Amino acid sequence: MPDRLTVQPSPSCQGSSRRQWRYHADSNRDGFALVAVIWSLGLITLLGMAVMVGARYRTRTASNYASAVAAETAAESAVNLGIAAVLTRVTGADVRFPLRCRMPGGERVIVTIEEETGKIDLNTASIAILTRFFTALTRDQSLGARIAGQIVDRRKPKPKDGNSGAENAPPGASFMTIMQLDQIDGITQRLFRAASRFVTVRSGRPEPDIDAASPALRRLLNLEQKTVSAARGLPAAGSITIRADVSASDGARFIREALVSLAEAGRPYVVREWRHGDVDSTSQTPLSSARDGIQAPGRPCFGNADAVAS
Repeated sequence: MPDRLTVQPSPSCQGSSRRQWRYHADSNRDGFALVAVIWSLGLITLLGMAVMVGARYRTRTASNYASAVAAETAAESAVNLGIAAVLTRVTGADVRFPLRCRMPGGERVIVTIEEETGKIDLNTASIAILTRFFTALTRDQSLGARIAGQIVDRRKPKPKDGNSGAENAPPGASFMTIMQLDQIDGITQRLFRAASRFVTVRSGRPEPDIDAASPALRRLLNLEQKTVSAARGLPAAGSITIRADVSASDGARFIREALVSLAEAGRPYVVREWRHGDVDSTSQTPLSSARDGIQAPGRPCFGNADAVAS
């Protein structure tokens, strides 16, 4: 057999291969470096956007919180304005309730006064009134009767077991606040919110005073609708709820209620309870209108207060 011819690579070919390998290696390193730079820039951009979005969110949250605090403060001031008006017992062209006015911060406010005698007392109302009321709210006769029965059963004195916490409570006074209504089985959050404006624990009456009851409660109980006389004026004694509904220009809203007892225990008034009120869906006097001689929202509240004080 003939010998195979072995061709040795020339030095020039070997040099060319080494140069190509080095070229590809350098290209790979450059490509990796470019990708790393692009990823780094993208990451830095995302981090920067996250920081900006976070700062904007914190700024907006702080602004909303400040607005809510301002609305809450305005609501408490409006409640105190209502207390001052009741104590001075002045109603006229400058002070009429519902009172609509504007707070110094620009918030619009509507202040209403509700007599507790015109509400349903959880401690003393008859089972017939309770049944009619909760049946009207739930539109369910059996559910309304069951809730009324549970409220009446709760009034019964509890045995002295040392753990009830109500062993010294007299019969008929088991409800210390209307907030305890949500402890009754069948009272949902929606039902509690609907009922809270019409119930009390400070009336002592078996049925609400029709002259002091709100038109919405009269409709629920199917009572005779009556026009509240302007001559009735503000109460001189008893318990009332003063409600301040504040609406800010940026949309923030806060409702504050205060249960106030007048001329009691030798003091002109006692604030029994502060509550965070709910939006009144039955109101016939929205903030955006002024009817029946009620003050327009553009009038300053503390101008009215000065008129009361004088």
